[in-house]
Amino acid sequence: MKTIHYQNRNYTILGDLKASTFLMYLVDESNPEDYEQIYQKISNEYQLCMISVSIHDWQGELSPWPAPAIFGKHDFAGNAAKFLAELEGFWKWFKDEHNIESNQVYLCGYSLAGLFTLWASTHTNTFQKIAAVSPSVWFLNFVQYMQQNQIHASEVYMSLGDKEANAKNKVMATVKACFDAVIQNLQKQDIPLTYEYNPGNHFQDVELRMTKGIRQLLL
Repeated sequence: MKTIHYQNRNYTILGDLKASTFLMYLVDESNPEDYEQIYQKISNEYQLCMISVSIHDWQGELSPWPAPAIFGKHDFAGNAAKFLAELEGFWKWFKDEHNIESNQVYLCGYSLAGLFTLWASTHTNTFQKIAAVSPSVWFLNFVQYMQQNQIHASEVYMSLGDKEANAKNKVMATVKACFDAVIQNLQKQDIPLTYEYNPGNHFQDVELRMTKGIRQLLL
């Protein structure tokens, strides 16, 4: 494992640079999931190079457009386009720097990072497969956006906790209806899609859910 500092962002590399598949995993630098544990589980079964991408401003960098806060005072800044450009710039530099021949790069994320993953796949074909786990599809006007835009990924995995819609916050409580609407839209686009409902609320079994999603992409 080594960490690369590129253009004011940390990218932690786990695995062999000669792997045929690369996975970008979006993590909150202030509260990261245990991506090392996830990598250890998956690398026992699949040849994979995981790139953990450190997110500085979770609500700012991952939101596709500005929106008012639904909890606390931190509004959504809508800087996803800038962050996506950074990701694509890093991947191009990384491939050239390390003489990587593979074009198989996947993108995955949890919660708002899952929302970003879906949104990003409507703007680029860089990521062949994506996993959006417990994605924040309740985000303002996101369902409508997905209904009006085509995804460029060749395969999509999505999952949601079966109790996430029990949230006390009225906006977050719409998550299952929004999730189902996004699923229906992807089915209409005839994109290879796997989706499932996991037991529990939004904060339950994050590492397990992410591991399941990544495994599905690697089948």
